[in-house]
Amino acid sequence: MTTSPPRLGPRTPATGRQPQAADRPPGPVPFGRGQRRAAGQPGTWLLRAWPNGLPSVALLCWIAFWAARPPWWSFNWLAPLAVAALLLSGRLPRPRWADALAAATAGWAYNTNLWSDRPDLTVMGAYRYATVCLLFVACRHVLRTRRDLLLVGGTFLAGCVFVAQEVVTGAAEDLRSRGQVLDVAHRFGVEGREVNLTAYTLAAGIVVAALVTVALARHRRWRLVPLAAAALLLWAMLLTGSRGAAIGVLLGLAALLAARFWPRPTVLVLGLLGPGLLFLVPLGRTPDWTMTWLDSMYGRATGDISGRLWLWPYAITTWSEHPIIGSGPGVLIATNPYGVGPHNLLLTVGNDLGLIGVLLYFGTITAALVTTARAAPVGRLLVCGFAALMLPIWLTGQWEASPAAWLALAMLTVLPTLRAPATPQAPTAGRQPRAEVPASG
Repeated sequence: MTTSPPRLGPRTPATGRQPQAADRPPGPVPFGRGQRRAAGQPGTWLLRAWPNGLPSVALLCWIAFWAARPPWWSFNWLAPLAVAALLLSGRLPRPRWADALAAATAGWAYNTNLWSDRPDLTVMGAYRYATVCLLFVACRHVLRTRRDLLLVGGTFLAGCVFVAQEVVTGAAEDLRSRGQVLDVAHRFGVEGREVNLTAYTLAAGIVVAALVTVALARHRRWRLVPLAAAALLLWAMLLTGSRGAAIGVLLGLAALLAARFWPRPTVLVLGLLGPGLLFLVPLGRTPDWTMTWLDSMYGRATGDISGRLWLWPYAITTWSEHPIIGSGPGVLIATNPYGVGPHNLLLTVGNDLGLIGVLLYFGTITAALVTTARAAPVGRLLVCGFAALMLPIWLTGQWEASPAAWLALAMLTVLPTLRAPATPQAPTAGRQPRAEVPASG
């Protein structure tokens, strides 16, 4: 009589293919249909209905596309949309230092309405500060997987490509008539939008293109797409004739290379040089030849770097009138005789929010960059490139409440978390192989 071979080991039910954990960030993982809720994991209907937070990601994609070229309604609705993205994520926020400081910056900006001489101006200015801070927090909370980052970053990059195409198309006829493809002495932009803001947004697009390229590390063929987009953005940015953006991109590339081969010295130099220049340049404590060289760049010398050398001393004087609490967002721009902002991040935030606001605003950026640099080597590399690229814009630009800048910063801070090694998973349960036991007769 022949008997069937015995089974070795306990009988275990066969299951389907388990989800891969390569793209899953550390921490609690949302569950979907057919999955049991882990201990301590919230079991809300919202989480069960949308296990991957796709509606909140789609909402951020909508915001990201319009952040490349904000229409007139964007600053009215971006803050509610950011709050909606937080709610639709189905998870309670877990704020870190950067998130807490961003929320404090938004709250302090609104407090300036209590002592501002022009509350009609301060309300709108404070709302813009609150908008970018909420957008920063929402982006850091919603982006949990590499897929989320690629969707939002790719959408923002698409918006930047659309803007770059407008710049190139507008300049094409003039350049073609002179047989050129690039002329930095002339400035080309988008009708109805300030040319420097266009250039700074394209520079932020180059940052996001680098983030998307890193996120596509496992798909080498697709990495050519963001690199090609970055090349188009660079061309369009040069056509705008923005000196700050061009110098920023050059410094960013140099910092990336330096951080690749000499990471610690590069971090040390940027950590000391960046804050030092932010305080010394507007105070006029830099050598005269540096300003002369910058003024003569692109053959558009004005003798005062397009009025900045007159604006900065005036902005220092107005800040000294309310050094601690500031005069309120938007007041300086509307009341100074030049009719424009200081074109320096420190002086703009100082006049708007005072010293307390300066500490909160720059503390948010510092906490975000330091945490990212410590998270992973790729984070340190990208932080060096980002800080070096943004430094000239912070020194000479008016970009304190830009959705594009804060979106790029938020995506930069979440990238090292998404690339972190996944937590070890239990082996896939399945049917055990049968042992080869000879049949007995």
